[in-house]
Amino acid sequence: MRTTVDLDYDTLIAAKEIARMENTSLGKVISRLVRQALTGNATAQAASSPATSATGFVPFEARGVVVSNELIDRLRDNDGV
Repeated sequence: MRTTVDLDYDTLIAAKEIARMENTSLGKVISRLVRQALTGNATAQAASSPATSATGFVPFEARGVVVSNELIDRLRDNDGV
């Protein structure tokens, strides 16, 4: 079903990154995340097993900011790298 939703920039970027990593559509990712949040499964899944990538790396805890390519580019520009 098509609809228009206004998302905060950081949540959109995070959802796009998940879609890219899972090689799926943005709509499917957002639907899954909303469904998990509405049913309470998001906290149960997070507590049951730590998220790991294909390399076995366990990511750091969220710090309240999404690290996007734009943020990395801006930090490089600021540091002259």
